[in-house]
Amino acid sequence: MKTSLLLPNRYKKIGWLLFPLGLIIWASLQIGILDDYVNHLIKVSILTLSFFSFLIGFYFVSFSREPIEDEYISSLRLKSFQISAIIQMIYFLMAFTSMFLFHFEPNGDGGLASFLLISILIYWLAYLIVFNITIIKNNNKIDA
Repeated sequence: MKTSLLLPNRYKKIGWLLFPLGLIIWASLQIGILDDYVNHLIKVSILTLSFFSFLIGFYFVSFSREPIEDEYISSLRLKSFQISAIIQMIYFLMAFTSMFLFHFEPNGDGGLASFLLISILIYWLAYLIVFNITIIKNNNKIDA
């Protein structure tokens, strides 16, 4: 089985460290928790580093090989991508329906960027959740 696009398994551990750490730091700076303690240049630098550590960690977790990478894992990856696409489509349908019914629209470019960023995050978070929960469930069935 050809898995040339996947990273070695050791990157998954690095990803599980970078992904939540980058997200927590980036989100706390975005909502203004640390505004009083840092100047603008340092804040922009930390925002950039934390966001890219979040993205790189997310990539490492999503595209690292499993210890045993076989056809089952490959089909599970495909199934997880498909379920994630369905979940993202449901998000779009619900969002546009609520915008139509309640006249709620994203404000300006920042609101639109946030809306699109959330849609991307929903897709990848759904992929990680579906993939990892299915692996954990199957490992528990095998161990029992």
